[in-house]
Amino acid sequence: MLNKIVMLLSLALVLWSSPAYGSDGKFTLVPRGGRVSFQATCFDDVATAKLLAWKEFQKIEFDNRLKFELDLQREKLSLEIKTVQIKFDESTIRYEEKIRLRDEEIKDLRDLIKKDRKVNLPLIIAGSIAAGIAVGVGSAYAIDRAFQ
Repeated sequence: MLNKIVMLLSLALVLWSSPAYGSDGKFTLVPRGGRVSFQATCFDDVATAKLLAWKEFQKIEFDNRLKFELDLQREKLSLEIKTVQIKFDESTIRYEEKIRLRDEEIKDLRDLIKKDRKVNLPLIIAGSIAAGIAVGVGSAYAIDRAFQ
């Protein structure tokens, strides 16, 4: 009895329902061998359940896909940031080592100059005096020869 009432209500809804324009759609159960006044596509209970669950399944599937892609992008960017940080740290270490070596070389050269000045100062003074005397004597000799 309840089955017949449901069938009659379903049939009444089908006959008096307005056409659907771009909505989610409605499913109407037509009894086996029943007649409808319009072209219809019929699905069994399993197919109808799959169609009704499809939208929810798609939403969950796309949410999972979005979460996966965002996590993947987050990990790629995290890896890139770590790579850049490693390159920066390595460049900083190389720079500091070059600066340390440059400072050591400058200090060594300054020490060498200080030692050379102290050790060779009397020799430089004696050499300068000897060269000055030689240039003076040579100039005097050349001038004497030129006027003779």
